[in-house]
Parts: sequence; structure tokens; C-alpha cells
Amino acid sequence: MSRLMLAAVAFLAVPALAQDDSDAKKVAETYLNALTGTGDEAGKDLLLGGATMNAQLFSLENWAFKAKDPVKKEEGDLAHAVQMMNDLDKAGRGALTGLMGVEAVGDDLKMTEVSAEQAAKLLAPTKLRATAFQKSHTVLSYVLRTGKEVYWHPKNPMRAVLAKAGTQGKYSIEVHRWTISTTEGPAKTPREWPLRVVRFKSQKLDTGWKILPASDWNAD
Repeated sequence: MSRLMLAAVAFLAVPALAQDDSDAKKVAETYLNALTGTGDEAGKDLLLGGATMNAQLFSLENWAFKAKDPVKKEEGDLAHAVQMMNDLDKAGRGALTGLMGVEAVGDDLKMTEVSAEQAAKLLAPTKLRATAFQKSHTVLSYVLRTGKEVYWHPKNPMRAVLAKAGTQGKYSIEVHRWTISTTEGPAKTPREWPLRVVRFKSQKLDTGWKILPASDWNAD
């Protein structure tokens, strides 16, 4: 390819990337303005999975962008990602059963005590599955909070997204992460916290730009 053609390709690519960044930032601003009451209250509905009751009640006095991380992007095989998630879930269910010390005895349940050492052994397969998932689908795992307790939380919205995404073809996911600075309370206490805007696409689903929830069930 000639230098002229390469320059033309680069020229065409820049506006698309800039537009993605602009759209993601606009969603972040709309959501934050909804929290301060300076914007439409409907901005809270930009939360992935919808706004919970606590999220609807949450408010801020002020906000400012302090920093922005490099954009995370990934494209991968959807069937492989879903299979790895299912394998992790299966290992997790097995570990939970073992940790609870539950044994089926007819219609009864027999409870047994589990030591810390036994618990570590029971959890090892889950950790291995989580690590494998993170290596193969790094950005998707990041949004799913794979390897963290909140991965298993019933309000984890990315679980619902993947349930609707199908199992065929490719998926793409993009994450924009800002550090937000606020001052809160009568003492105007400064606080910094992360705000993530994500978009997931598959053949069957396009979430559009959404705020990854980190409100009433997890702040990380």
C-alpha cells in the first residue's frame, strides 16, 4: 500500500474514533448531570441494566472530570466467551456446594465443617477458570468483574447482557473510564471514584453506550 493510501486510511479512521470518544463522554456527562439535578432525571436510565431503586435516589452535589484512562477495546469469539463463563459458573457452583458442606442424603442435607485449607482447595478450580477467562477475554472479563466477589452478584448487569447476546459470531466491547472528582457534605470532603461507559455489540445485541453500574452494590 502506498504512503498516500495509508495516509488516507488514517485520515478516515480518526473521525470514527473521535466520534466514539465524544459519544461516550456525552453519556457520562448526561448521567452525572442527572445525579446533580442539573440535567434530565432520565439520565439515570443510562445505567446498564436500568436504574435500581437506590440508583434512582442517589445524588451528587457536584462533579468534575479529573482523569481518563486509555480506552479498552476487544473483539472476540462469542461462543468461546460464553462457554468459558459457563465453565466458571459450573466451577463456582461446585465450590459453593463444597464450602457449604452439603451432601445429598435422600431428601435430607448433611452439613459438614470445612477448614480454611479445604476451602482454598475447593476454590482453586474457580480461580483457575477465572484466570483463564481473564486471559482469553480480558476486557469482557473486566466489565464482568471476573475474579471479584461481585461477579456472582445477581445484579451484575453484564450477565443479563450476555444472556441476550446469543452464542454465534463475534462480539465487540469498548470501555471508557474516567476518574470523577466530587466534594460532598457540609465539610466539602473531596472524593474520587471511577465512572465507566461501556458498549457491547454482537450479532443479536447492541447495548449502545451505557454507564456500568457501581452504585448500590459495588463501587469498584
